[in-house]
Amino acid sequence: MSRKKSTSKNIPVTEPDTLAGRVARYMFYTLLAYVPVHIFLSTWIGTSLDVLASAKVAKEFVLLFGFGLVLSASAKKPWFKDLLSDKLMWLIGGFALLHLVVMAMRPTEPQAELLALAYNTRYLLFFVYAVLLAHLHDRAHLVKRSLQVVLATASFVLVFGILQHSVLPANTLEKLGYSEQAGVFPVVLVDNNPDFPRVFSTQRNPNSYGSYLLIIIAIAMVYLRFARQHASRYVLVGLLGLGLINLLYSYSRSAWLGFVFMVLALVALLIKQGIHRKIKKETKLILSAVSIALVLVAGSILYALSDNATVQNLVFHTTSESTAVSSDSVRIMHWQNSIDMIRENPFGSGPGTAGPTTMQTDDVNINENYYLQIAIEVGVFGLLLFLTILGLVFKRLWYWSGKSPIAVALLASFVGLLITNMFSHIWVYEAVAYTWWGLAGLFIVLGTRRLPASSSK
Repeated sequence: MSRKKSTSKNIPVTEPDTLAGRVARYMFYTLLAYVPVHIFLSTWIGTSLDVLASAKVAKEFVLLFGFGLVLSASAKKPWFKDLLSDKLMWLIGGFALLHLVVMAMRPTEPQAELLALAYNTRYLLFFVYAVLLAHLHDRAHLVKRSLQVVLATASFVLVFGILQHSVLPANTLEKLGYSEQAGVFPVVLVDNNPDFPRVFSTQRNPNSYGSYLLIIIAIAMVYLRFARQHASRYVLVGLLGLGLINLLYSYSRSAWLGFVFMVLALVALLIKQGIHRKIKKETKLILSAVSIALVLVAGSILYALSDNATVQNLVFHTTSESTAVSSDSVRIMHWQNSIDMIRENPFGSGPGTAGPTTMQTDDVNINENYYLQIAIEVGVFGLLLFLTILGLVFKRLWYWSGKSPIAVALLASFVGLLITNMFSHIWVYEAVAYTWWGLAGLFIVLGTRRLPASSSK
């Protein structure tokens, strides 16, 4: 069974389905659905059946198998050679190759090395997976189905987060196998204060959960404007409300800051990219003024209440009575140590020498900044390579943001995630990384100006 073939100046938009292509597409949907609940399911099932290690890495094998299928289905297509010459694909390949070169030159703990290689490149592999699918199949269908999968999974995740905050006993996740030995804490508190438990739902920790919420909130905010059916609007309003409540109770300051920048980016995109061309000039000015006013008012309130015990707990994660070292002081210390490491080894200390993978070694180095992590592991050149990849992806999404609501949501959330990665290792966490990069890859297509814009809506 084949779909109708449509071309635009010899660049295929839809190719006839093959078995490999269909299976690869369904595996792509499966990964989008699975990764937001991966920690929850793999911990529960893995500890119950004593197969925790296998349960944790199963998704990587699914990714590799699915990528192999889509690659085999794409290799003989006329557009594949053009895609191979795309500079973004070369940069991604170069970034992965650089990891292997530095690994060979500066070998470290083998397990940490392999984990670092996987963590730093798997979401880019999933991104390329999506790029190939976008050329191999009808992109409008892919975007629609992928969005449905993401939002359906998010509905469960967000509801579970609300239940975690309001109904479920504190030891619920502990009964499901969560423990320090399993690699996930059953409870996370603000400044070790039992009065302020942090919501993280099915994710690994509150900061990664907050970043995941930015994607869902951005999609809900954008599509609320374009949804015509009342049922769809109700669903989107529900997701938006649940997302904001979960974001609040995650007590993730990096996600809160990312949310502010995301909203500012969203307003700017709606005004300048022409998504909403019917907005009057006066309305645009009001939107801009309100956005600026919100930031100023929020900053003033925080400053005025900086001595308040609750504000100290929720915003600064410490109080005057706290005996723990301020998390801000610890983070600054980590950044300073990281900068010193980069100065000593500007060409990189090797994958596995910074970030969460160092938990597998005797020299733990959680530097709480993904950009510094990359610079430590693969050097200043590696960081520049990574930033160039981010810049090119931003540029290409910018083009589509004038044509597609989902591209607007992705670009706005991208701005927020660029901020949260300054305070945590967000791209390491699969729920955030796979969801964002998987959806973004569907817009990175050859000859974008020659493809029909309607295919993205």
